[in-house]
Amino acid sequence: MKKLGNLFFLIGVSLLLFIVYAKGKTYFEQKKLIEEYTSLSFTEVSTKENPQQVEQNEGDAIGILQIPKIKLMTPIVEGASPENIRYAVGHLPSSSSINELAKKDKNFAIAGHRSYTYGEFFNRLNELNLGNKVIISTQNKVFTYKVFDKKIVAPSDIEVLNPIKGKSMITLITCHPEHSDKQRLIVFCELLSEKELD
Repeated sequence: MKKLGNLFFLIGVSLLLFIVYAKGKTYFEQKKLIEEYTSLSFTEVSTKENPQQVEQNEGDAIGILQIPKIKLMTPIVEGASPENIRYAVGHLPSSSSINELAKKDKNFAIAGHRSYTYGEFFNRLNELNLGNKVIISTQNKVFTYKVFDKKIVAPSDIEVLNPIKGKSMITLITCHPEHSDKQRLIVFCELLSEKELD
């Protein structure tokens, strides 16, 4: 009986150590991404359509997402592959680009996990209500959005990525319910303000 008790104790300690390790690794990876992003000097790409367009590579940090209501601050990386969204949230390349934030008839989509293993990310996204603020910071601007709708859809419902005429939007996407990929929780936000950084 004593051996069985010792075995359970060792299993419990091992699980606790794994959780501490995973949370610590996530914290330091996020911190590293934020530090890299804030010290980054982006390569400018000149085009006729957008002379100030920023070049983005898969996995690069392209901004910082803050949601005060759920006390979330995390880097946004380009791309939403499983590897990219392990330590951050990811921009869906099929949606509008980071350079199109604040433009009407555009929808910038961000996907994130609801994960207890690697970080909280969108665990509490369901707590957002109409009017709650969502903030995206880029190298030279801060964009403030407010939630105007949320819904639960099937994973195949890609219409949520479509822009709404006359709106400058961001869409937050995560699995629903927690620890399941049967559905998607979608939170739609529209632009409130745009502020230049010094």
